[in-house]
Amino acid sequence: MADSAISERGIERYGRSGEASGRSARVGWKAGLLLTALVLTGCSANEGRVAVYPVTGKVTVGGEVPEGALVVLNPTGSKGSTEHSPSGKVRKDGSFSLTTYDADDGAPAGQYVATIQWNKVLKKGNDYVTGPNAISGEYGKKESSPWKITVEAKPNELPPLEIKQ
Repeated sequence: MADSAISERGIERYGRSGEASGRSARVGWKAGLLLTALVLTGCSANEGRVAVYPVTGKVTVGGEVPEGALVVLNPTGSKGSTEHSPSGKVRKDGSFSLTTYDADDGAPAGQYVATIQWNKVLKKGNDYVTGPNAISGEYGKKESSPWKITVEAKPNELPPLEIKQ
């Protein structure tokens, strides 16, 4: 009886002709399709991305650290659809790291004008609201910001960005 049970399981598993059953073939086909999709997705994840290089810096406003301010590098010239505007938030110590695609990955090499916006959080009754930009207008606009930045194809540490208000 044990031999017949083994034989029956063998027939179910391998079929009467000794080949894998239809269920096993379907599982193998699906696994192959999934693996192909994963490989193709992994290969295409970086398509269209330009090379970026680490960019760090520090900023002060009237000697104060503008924690939470947003520093943006605006490309100069026209690059069409490949134009990127890397940005970074200012930390408690005044430092920032720029991001183009992934956190703190950097910026593409090129010429930029840096802008900054710092909306302090204000208490209004029992709530907190975003206040107006605490930095004078010239630093918040690409056309008027005096900060000209060059990102080279290597790690970049920017000179201190200082606003004397």
